[in-house]
Amino acid sequence: MLPKYHPMANVQNARPRLYRCAAMAVACLLASSAAWAVFPDSQKPPTGWTKPVFHLSQTYPATLPSSPADTAKPWLTFDFTKPAQAPQYMQAVLDYCMEGNVNLTSPQKSFADIRNNSVRGWYHAPWMHAQREFMHGMTNERGSRPKQLGPKQTKSQTNWAVGFYNPLGGYTLGQVWKDAAPDPAKAKFPEGSVSCKLLFTSTPAGQVPYLSGTFTWQGDINRQKNLLARPVVRLLQLDIAIKDNRAPGVGWVFGTFQYEKAASSSTQWWKHMVPVGLMWGNDLSHIKANQPPTEQWVNADRDPQLHVGFRGLLNGPIDNPQASCVACHGFAQIAKPSVASPSPKLPGNSTWSQTMSAGNIDIYFRKIDAATALSADYQSLDYSLQLQAGVTRFRTAHPAAAVHAAGHAAAPLIEVKR
Repeated sequence: MLPKYHPMANVQNARPRLYRCAAMAVACLLASSAAWAVFPDSQKPPTGWTKPVFHLSQTYPATLPSSPADTAKPWLTFDFTKPAQAPQYMQAVLDYCMEGNVNLTSPQKSFADIRNNSVRGWYHAPWMHAQREFMHGMTNERGSRPKQLGPKQTKSQTNWAVGFYNPLGGYTLGQVWKDAAPDPAKAKFPEGSVSCKLLFTSTPAGQVPYLSGTFTWQGDINRQKNLLARPVVRLLQLDIAIKDNRAPGVGWVFGTFQYEKAASSSTQWWKHMVPVGLMWGNDLSHIKANQPPTEQWVNADRDPQLHVGFRGLLNGPIDNPQASCVACHGFAQIAKPSVASPSPKLPGNSTWSQTMSAGNIDIYFRKIDAATALSADYQSLDYSLQLQAGVTRFRTAHPAAAVHAAGHAAAPLIEVKR
């Protein structure tokens, strides 16, 4: 059966011939559901490559998961708003993310293929394949300027990341992508959805001594066409996002860890992940008054004390120091195809400073409810920047699908890089 928005259903005699031809082309695209039954994994490895390659975990649950393993929420034991319990909340989520993904005998082989997890499923967001390198599915993140990752960092460095969702989150990914074209209206994650993201830096070991012993991968970060060994990237940061209805307004809790060599004597890399902090709102009133934010907990004991976000709001050491976790993810929105010029816009480069104007602070650090659109011009992707990236790239590659899905020309899209 053709999707309900199949363009041929609306093609009438009065339509221009060019429109009819475009509609027929899209009909061929959308009529074959098999075209989107298997999503591409990543960029292709060079001919003759025999080492492991990345595979997208995309067997999304067809129904809302209900098994004890899939619906476990061990973090609910802790109240993240209490400073003494915030790190316990984070540790419970970290342990949950590690279950079945870490290799106890060969720690450096952890997360080699999340499809093989024997505890619970984990799932990647699709349609990021053109940006994913072929060894581990990493995508290029915001870079780090000299000294940003420590006093010994001499040059700007690239950073790379791969993220995945638990079964509850995977169910929502599958709902958004189950038809021939993605449906942003289905981006409503159930409580208990969790996202885990590993972030690596290309910074040489001697310039980040606190990363000694960290989890490393080789990655095709330079897009080489030969069969030589790829550069090494080092795990610096690990992000978590939890759909937790106890978070007032926002409905999500965001946390970030950084690796510290001195944090443990263990040879297991995940034992060295130290909480940077946890947040559940931007606390706009305090931020505008340039006072310490209260809708978060930030660990003052980490070493090194790498940067956080705007006016002390939480962000990870690889993220934008003029932003925050909640602010960036709140803008995981996509303009409706009927919108010619999406508004509001994020503050421009000239306003990215600790002296950002009050008006721009109001725009960027507003409180946005879970699964709630910025305005009638937008559809929310429920704080998922990965969904936003995939839907954006699908629409760019197949503009006719977006045009005929809504009957209007596709609009420019917001895309935020933390």
